[in-house]
Amino acid sequence: MKALAASAEHRPSVLSGEMHSGNWYVVGGNSYLAQLFRDAGGEYFRRNDESSGGFYVDFETVYSEAAEVDYWRVVNSFNGEFSYEALRQSDDRYADFKAFRDKQVIYCNLRQTPFYEQTPVEPEVVLADLIRIFHPDLLPDHTPVYYDLLK
Repeated sequence: MKALAASAEHRPSVLSGEMHSGNWYVVGGNSYLAQLFRDAGGEYFRRNDESSGGFYVDFETVYSEAAEVDYWRVVNSFNGEFSYEALRQSDDRYADFKAFRDKQVIYCNLRQTPFYEQTPVEPEVVLADLIRIFHPDLLPDHTPVYYDLLK
């Protein structure tokens, strides 16, 4: 699947996370998540950061680096049906991101999906989900399991 994704001409940019207690948790460009985005044919917005761990940054830093990314990955435990309006209600500034405006938010609800329990043993499924989102023509028959575009 990684070779399949490498054949894609366009490599969309990807943001991950959201604000919690005034800070945004991000991971470095050498993290597992950044590598997963690369393997799926995308580019993590902090691809030039050489760290592999995670750290907190303020909203302004994330916005200055990721306001125009193509996709935004959100994983949370929302009680009920998560939507763009629910995302906006958590922070009005989210609506300023291109991925929000273009309806390109990649979503996984941890209340409905055993993401952390299952994905370590199914990395190929996670990869297929992301390839299907980034490059729908490459896996047109794949049914998303963990990630899908927010409706």
